This record gives sequence, structure tokens and C-alpha cells, in this order.
Amino acid sequence: MSSYDDDILDVELKLTFRLKNSPMSSRPKQCEDVWRFAQSLERSGFDMNQWFVMGDPNAPAFAIAGPSDFLIDSFSDGPNLSSSRTHIWNGKEGKGGAGFGATYDLKWLSKFEFRADGFGCLRSYEHVANLVEGALGIWPGLLVQVGPYAYSTSEKVFRDRPGVGWMLYLPHVLTPARVPEARALIPVMRDGAQPGTIIVSVTDEMFDVNNRAHVKVANDIEIRLADQDLLPRFVDL
Repeated sequence: MSSYDDDILDVELKLTFRLKNSPMSSRPKQCEDVWRFAQSLERSGFDMNQWFVMGDPNAPAFAIAGPSDFLIDSFSDGPNLSSSRTHIWNGKEGKGGAGFGATYDLKWLSKFEFRADGFGCLRSYEHVANLVEGALGIWPGLLVQVGPYAYSTSEKVFRDRPGVGWMLYLPHVLTPARVPEARALIPVMRDGAQPGTIIVSVTDEMFDVNNRAHVKVANDIEIRLADQDLLPRFVDL
């Protein structure tokens, strides 16, 4: 029997990016973006065939070589065509449930979000960090937060800044000397340069919001980053 508590297998990945002064991508291109992320999920153990258009278990989100017509047709446009969004899920709620989607916005912050509950393949920080790197290869992330939903709502130090939780990506080159509390610092490379770093708070097991030692490490990293003016306020993004 696994020694893991299924109650802690709750992972939320939130990537924030900005399209300021950039044109809005076409519907097929935005759907292709989430299909590319689904390919990263497949490499981590998820079945590409398990994804559906949100709310319709009879509408597969992906075809063999890309987004399905169902997904493209399901696209939701915001007012004045200044925003758009996609919603994808596996047809389950609670344990065993998973979903993701992107919101593109020309006026405000854009975001990509993935959440899964009860998937053992996400126990490994390496697998989850690979998902973060995959997402950053698709969207121009200003930051990425990874951790249980409860951490971001009740356990982080600063209400007006992102929380470290299990992982936090920032667009800075960071070293152990700058963040000694981090259990791992993973450089993210693009075109031979390092645009940022994934900070990992726990490496020997999955981050557990009920484990006070885990929460303390994440909190300590947040304080360290804020003291160096490296942890942005949301209003400054």
C-alpha cells in the first residue's frame, strides 16, 4: 500500500502572462497552445484521450494531431473581443478530477491554469517542474505558482503577492546564495539564455499544506524574496 496520503494529491499550477502591445492570437492558435500543454501532461502520465470540452463529456478536446473542432467551436469571447478563454476537463469532480485552460486578455493580465486532484504521477517535483517548463515554453510567463489551492488562499505570507507554495517561477536568475531556504533552484533556459528560475520548497516528497515544516519553508522563501525586492506585488505585474 502506498505511504502517501491521497488527501494531499492536490496540485494547482497558475501561470500569469501579459499580452500588452501584442495582437490577440487566432482561435486555432490559442487552442493549439493548450493542446501543446496536453502533450506535456501526456509525457507525465495523463491520457490525451481523457480531455473534453468543459461541461460536455461527449466533446473530445483533442484530435490525433491537434485541437478538435469541438474545442475550437467552444471558444468563449469576452466583451469587444478583447479577451477569450478555453476550458478543458476530464469529466470528473473532486478526487480524480483535472482540468486546465487559458484566458487571453489584451487589457488585463492573461493566465493559464491547471488543477488536478488525486494523481500519483504528480507526486514527483521533477514531473511537476517539467510541466512548469513546458507551460513557459508556450506562454510568456511573468510568474508561475504551484501548490495546493489551500496554500494560496490561507497560508502564504503576503496577500498582495504570489505565494511560493511548492514551486514559484520568477523571471530572475537566482542562486543558492540569494535563496538559501530553497531545496532546489531550476534554471529555465530559452535560446541559450536563462530568463528565469523555478524555486522549489520541497523535494523529498509532495508539498503538504498540513505539514507545518513545508509551510514554514515556503513562507521563509517568500520573506527572503520580498526582502530582496524579488517577489512582485500583483498590481505591479
